[in-house]
Amino acid sequence: MRGVIIRKIKLVHEDGRRKLLEILNGEIDIKSIKIIEIKEGGQILGNHYHTYPEAMYIMKGKAHYWLKHVLTGETEEMDLEEGDIMIKTGFITHTGKFSEGSIIIDFAAETWIDESYNHVRDKIV
Repeated sequence: MRGVIIRKIKLVHEDGRRKLLEILNGEIDIKSIKIIEIKEGGQILGNHYHTYPEAMYIMKGKAHYWLKHVLTGETEEMDLEEGDIMIKTGFITHTGKFSEGSIIIDFAAETWIDESYNHVRDKIV
């Protein structure tokens, strides 16, 4: 889908002392980082878009995702798993069903204020 990149976390270096993994490397300017911990039963989150770029790294767990490009109408559905990174431009409505116990690191190009400021509601699921 135009405006969405999915890839795996990248091994940058490994030796006897450490393993260095790269989540992002200049794809977006980051002003906000959040850790999302999914509670029991799994959860559906999203049904909104932002006007700015965003990235999401699935550190633990898995998710089924629905995407819709607000400007082109293009849609896509996909499964994401541990180690996947999704990088999105603005205007991509996103909704995910996350497995219980998932841990997601969310990166945004804008400062987080609150839902009414940062989210534009647009229901897919």
